[in-house]
Amino acid sequence: KQSEWKLAVCSFENAPDIHIARLMEIYCEEKFFGEGKMDQAQFDSAFKWVNDHFTFLTHESSEPSTLDSILERLKISVARTGIRGAVIDPYNYIVLEGDGSETEKISNMLTRVQSFAKSYGVHVWFVAHPSKMQRYGNELPRPDGMSISGSMSWWAKADVGLTVHRKEQDTEIICWKSRYRWIGQTGIAELSYNKDTGTYKESDF
Repeated sequence: KQSEWKLAVCSFENAPDIHIARLMEIYCEEKFFGEGKMDQAQFDSAFKWVNDHFTFLTHESSEPSTLDSILERLKISVARTGIRGAVIDPYNYIVLEGDGSETEKISNMLTRVQSFAKSYGVHVWFVAHPSKMQRYGNELPRPDGMSISGSMSWWAKADVGLTVHRKEQDTEIICWKSRYRWIGQTGIAELSYNKDTGTYKESDF
C-alpha cells in the first residue's frame, strides 16, 4: 500500500473472490459484510486498489499444480502487469517432481524459486505450515524454519523467515532469520489483530 507494489497471489485454499474481499477490508479497515460494513465509496475505492495491484493465479485444471506451471504464469504476470512480489499459499499443494527424497525435492524447488526471483526482480513469499508440535500446558511453542515439515532447507535457503504466532490476546510476529542486515534483524513484534478487518496494530497488552 505504501510502496505501490503489484503482486501475484497463487492460493490453493481460497478462491480469488475471498481474497479480494479480505484485501478490501484491509485497505479501508472496514468490514466487507454485516453491520458497520464499508459504504459504497469505500467499496469502490478498495475494489479499484485491489484490481490495480493484485493478480490471482487460478488453477482450474483437475491436475495438481507443478512448479513449472506456477513459474510460467509468474513470468507472464511480470511481463503483463509488472508484479514485484508473489505469494504461494501454501507450498504443500505443489507437486514435487523429480527424483530423490522429499528433502531433496524441497531443496531443489527453493533453489529454482530463488533463481526465478533474482532473474525477474520478484520477491516470493511461501506460506508453509509447521509440522505437528508438542503443546506445553496451554501454550504451543513458537514455530520457526526448522519446524516446517519436509526439509531443513526452509531454514537454510530462506533470505527472510517470519512466523505469525497467534496467542490468546495478541499475535507475535517473529523474524527468525534475516540473511542481510540492511533488510532486517531477528526479533519479535507483538501486535493486536482485528478479526473483522484482518488488520494488525501495535499491541496494547
